[in-house]
Amino acid sequence: MQKAKETGIRCLLLALLMVIGVFAGVFTPRRYALAAEDFRTWRQLDERWGDTAMGGTTVRKSGCYITSIAMAAVASGARDTKDFDPGVFAKKLNDMGAFSSGGALIAWASVNKAVPEISIATANLYFKSSDQKGKAAEMKEYLDKGLYVICNVGGHWVYVDGIIGDDVYMADPAKDDILMFKAYNNASITCFQALKGKNPYSGFTPLTIKEEVSETSSTTSLSSTTTTATSTITTAKAASDSSSKTTTVTKAAVTSKATSVSAVKNTAAVSTSKAAPKEYLAGEYYCTANEKVDVFADMKDQKTSIAALEYGNIVNVVSVNGSYGEVKIGGKKGWIDLSKLEYAGSAQKLEAGDINSDGSADKYDLALVNEYITKSEKLPEGVSVLTSWEVKAADLSGDGVINNTDVLLYLMRICN
Repeated sequence: MQKAKETGIRCLLLALLMVIGVFAGVFTPRRYALAAEDFRTWRQLDERWGDTAMGGTTVRKSGCYITSIAMAAVASGARDTKDFDPGVFAKKLNDMGAFSSGGALIAWASVNKAVPEISIATANLYFKSSDQKGKAAEMKEYLDKGLYVICNVGGHWVYVDGIIGDDVYMADPAKDDILMFKAYNNASITCFQALKGKNPYSGFTPLTIKEEVSETSSTTSLSSTTTTATSTITTAKAASDSSSKTTTVTKAAVTSKATSVSAVKNTAAVSTSKAAPKEYLAGEYYCTANEKVDVFADMKDQKTSIAALEYGNIVNVVSVNGSYGEVKIGGKKGWIDLSKLEYAGSAQKLEAGDINSDGSADKYDLALVNEYITKSEKLPEGVSVLTSWEVKAADLSGDGVINNTDVLLYLMRICN
């Protein structure tokens, strides 16, 4: 019965997303007037702060931990997304000299110095349980105490937005997945930290999004439909777990991404003058779109998708035709919209083992290697999470393959 209710909740969440998506297509916003950006859409690769320094590295390469803490700061009411984000947080910490050359916090107390209302309440808490149910219960114990939780998943940190039954809902600085145990292998979910915020944790973070629509559009239908869907979700969630606190979702717990990260780009794009077309180059590109980006078999007839890139994926563009790039994925030729990707730049010469170019081959590089190995098992040929020069640096054994042999060599370097 419990499982059926939770399945119903997921369906309602999906339905709400579809409702918002449909109306987003009908009512074209003239301009955005956001009261707040949904912090759950913050990603390390965001062009607004990806290159912000963290010691000898950047938020793009090593910023999952501070991005997760920044999310907790906003969720607790300590900061507002109008003037706070991972870039602002990283710069403040960097100016304080809080990072090591590899981007690690030298002292956790620096978080409290940067944001006085936030403090790291525990050291890394390693799970006593080995299964999903036990791990979810251990994290929920701290949420019920009013603390905020960030969790380590294979060397990568994510923010825990809430827990329903055995399902752990997260905000991931690297991708859009929200169910932790579906996005990551159980064995890789090793430990978590609890943080004290300005206000105690009390459930999924509510968010109200405001936007102005064209005068020719009727806002009544959009408002009433969204409110109805939201009320249904709130009721369903409360019914699914009578022992937990009722979760309130204002407008939507899952935000339409068109009104978040991309709002900045969309606002800037509205202009009376036509900008000169951007010139694209062949080479490697990061996927920086918050939604999946399709790779089409035919550039002109975009009906057949041969693959889809997710946030953080890297693909090699062999040739360019206007704003489209030719790629080869899974042995098939395809075309992708380069306006939704970010050019990775020219190939770099990295020292062996030093993937993030911070001057040493350390645990941060090992975390990247582990992520690469895990993702490579699922990604099709031609799609990666590391650039070709980063892969070359990660190949400590020199055998042309990144595997457990390289992991062992990293461990030997770190231990020595």
